[in-house]
Amino acid sequence: MESGSEQRKQTGSFLLIVMIVMLVMTFSGLMVMETALLEEVTVGNEQRTIEVYQVAFNELESQFSYLDANPVHFRNAFTAKQETLSPIVNPGGCNNAVGICQRVTLRYVSNTLPPPGFDIAKFIGRVYELDSIATLNGNGASSSQTMGIIFVDTLPGS
Repeated sequence: MESGSEQRKQTGSFLLIVMIVMLVMTFSGLMVMETALLEEVTVGNEQRTIEVYQVAFNELESQFSYLDANPVHFRNAFTAKQETLSPIVNPGGCNNAVGICQRVTLRYVSNTLPPPGFDIAKFIGRVYELDSIATLNGNGASSSQTMGIIFVDTLPGS
């Protein structure tokens, strides 16, 4: 009779061990799912950060081309010390389709010598900063990019 009772004790302990293993596997699975969800959120945030960086950087390139064709903005910024420009890459302000708000400013910094090849008696170099700030609505991703520009202007009376 003792052999039968030993067999029952072993069967009960096996069931307990299987239940503990199942419980550990369940918690392991939940931890893996939690980690995967966290990684998904992290990757999504990084994608949005890259997106606003690209918008801000592309805005600088577009504005530089625009300013090259429209130098009146340099003179306006020199007079007022700063000029707010309209966004080119993502027009529409915060109401655009991708939800990116942009602010672009051209700020006069100082005077400098003109680049080589320009007569210093007739020309002056004016140093400007072109700032592009892009912010994604809703999650706070933001990118601020700045480009330095030297605009060659004629001296008054030249």
